[in-house]
Amino acid sequence: MYKRELKLSNQYVNNFYNGSIYDLVFLDLEWCRDFHKDGTVQKIFGYTLTRILEDTNEQYIKIQFIESGTQEKKIIQDILNDLHSLRGKYFIGYGLSTSDMFCLRQRLTALDFIPKVENIKILDLQKIIQRNDLNQGLNNLFAYLKIPIYKKIKGYYVFRNGAKVLRKERGYETVLNEIYEYCLEDAVNYFQIIHNWHSQFSPIDCRKCQTIDLKIDQRLEDRIRSKRGAALQRP
Repeated sequence: MYKRELKLSNQYVNNFYNGSIYDLVFLDLEWCRDFHKDGTVQKIFGYTLTRILEDTNEQYIKIQFIESGTQEKKIIQDILNDLHSLRGKYFIGYGLSTSDMFCLRQRLTALDFIPKVENIKILDLQKIIQRNDLNQGLNNLFAYLKIPIYKKIKGYYVFRNGAKVLRKERGYETVLNEIYEYCLEDAVNYFQIIHNWHSQFSPIDCRKCQTIDLKIDQRLEDRIRSKRGAALQRP
C-alpha cells in the first residue's frame, strides 16, 4: 500500500460556514477502470483525506493508494474506518455526494462489505454552488477563488492509468508518484477554499448538509452474514 501522511502549520480562517473548522473533513476518492472479460469495472484506487487537528491546530493530510488489484478491499476498509472514526463531522468534496459516494456504494455491494457507519454528513461544493460556469470540476473553483494551482496532469490521468498500477505494469511507480503530487497539491489547498470562500460566496448553513446513507440492503446484509457463517463452518 502506498501511503503518505503529513502535518502542516495551519493559518486558515473559517469563512465558509456557521460551524467549527475542526468539524470539516475534505475527502476525495480516486478510482480507475479495470478490464474484465465480462466488462469494465470501476475500482477504488485511492483516497485523500485532510482536516485541521484540534489539539495541535495543524493541517493533517493522508494520501493513500493501492499498489495492486488485490489491495482494493484493504483500502476500502481503511476508508470506512476513517468515515466511522470521524462520524458526526462534515465531509467536503466537489461532487462527493454523487460520483465518489456512488462508486463507493457500488464497491461495498460488489465486495460484500457491511459498513460500521450507516450514514455521513456531506457538504458537496458542486451542489452548494450550483453554477454552470463552475460545473467542470475543482480546478475551476480554485481559479474562481484565486487559489493558484499548477498541476502537471489532469484528473482523467488517474482514471486512464490506474490499471497500470493494478497490474504492476512497467512504469507504474511513475504513475503513482505523479498521482500523489496531483492529490497533494489539491490537499494542501483545500482549506484555502474555506479561507477564501467569503470573497465570492455567502456562508453556508451547516443544517443544510446532505446525509448520505451507506447502509446496505438488509437482505444483502443477511446474505453476506450467512455466507461468512458458512465459510467458518467448513472443515
